[in-house]
Amino acid sequence: MVWNDSLACCQQKYRSGEKKPYLSQLQKQLITQSKNTEDREWLSEVSAIPLQQSLNDLNQALL
Repeated sequence: MVWNDSLACCQQKYRSGEKKPYLSQLQKQLITQSKNTEDREWLSEVSAIPLQQSLNDLNQALL
C-alpha cells in the first residue's frame, strides 16, 4: 500500500514537472499522516520499519 501510494505520488509530481519528493516528505505523508486517517489507520498495527523500507526500495528504483 505504501509503495503504491508513493509511486503514484512520484508519478503525479513527474507529470506535473515537479521534482521527486524527498524520502522524508514521503515518510511523513504516506506513513505518519496516513496512520491518522480512517482508511489507513490499520497501518498503525504494522511496524514502521517495513513501511519505511518499502519507501527506501522505491527511492532506489527511481534513481
